[in-house]
Amino acid sequence: MVAKMEWLLLSNIIILIQLGSVIFGTALAAPLLSSLSPTRRKYGFICMAIGSMFSLLATASAGLLVLSFANGFWFLSSVRGWWLLSDQNIHYTPQAETNTHLVTEAVNKAAEVVAEVITETVQTASEVIQPDNRPPDVI
Repeated sequence: MVAKMEWLLLSNIIILIQLGSVIFGTALAAPLLSSLSPTRRKYGFICMAIGSMFSLLATASAGLLVLSFANGFWFLSSVRGWWLLSDQNIHYTPQAETNTHLVTEAVNKAAEVVAEVITETVQTASEVIQPDNRPPDVI
């Protein structure tokens, strides 16, 4: 009975490793890495490294060596990202100033895109409406 319990536990370990990979490598890392806060991004790189190690263990145990190298790459990339973020001299700006700046940038970008679309639409319409582009039966 004891041997069967150990075997049951061992078979569930790979599932726990896969869950750890999904939880740390995706569910926790993605929102933290996309945060504006440098501290949260540092935690995101840590979660990404942990998730990559879980994924490395899972793929290596399944014999998927090429994917294991890819997971090793992501682990090294997350360590590099954490190191670069830690090495920077981070200056904090007030949250209200950051939000105002982001809203202004978003509105400016949206206005540029709308202006480009209107310009292209007008140019296309003027080319189509010209008399020499009409079908022969209309002339």
